[in-house]
Amino acid sequence: MIITEISTVIIFGVIFSLLFTEITGVLPAGLVVPGYLALLLLIKLPQAIFLTFLISILTYLIVNFGVSKVTILYGKRKFVAMITLSIVLQFVLYALMPLDYSAISGLAAVGIVVPGLLANTIQRQGLVTTFLSTALLIALTYGCAVLLQVRI
Repeated sequence: MIITEISTVIIFGVIFSLLFTEITGVLPAGLVVPGYLALLLLIKLPQAIFLTFLISILTYLIVNFGVSKVTILYGKRKFVAMITLSIVLQFVLYALMPLDYSAISGLAAVGIVVPGLLANTIQRQGLVTTFLSTALLIALTYGCAVLLQVRI
């Protein structure tokens, strides 16, 4: 297996997420989320991070206050509903506002589920806790990548 700069940043994010969850008990929206979003900072796409957070909030609101009023959603079904809806919202928003992801095209499959993971964690522990923990780990991962001079 070849370790690339992209995978190095993702690995940093996973390690920091695991340590943070063990120390605080707070989930940072999935193990790969901080590393993936730190990559977006490294390739200078902060607008993509904003859109990711926006899509996750919209997904949470639509599933909790819309879809769950029409059908019974809990557990895995709710998680699948959040992932599916976030994918649909991403396709719609990126069709309206296209962004260039050519620098991390190999991670498109990871990036497509990130808003759904964020929305699911918002549903579990709240918006503020999720966003603050995720932002802290993004900053830590980004800082580590900059200090180690990881180039994307």
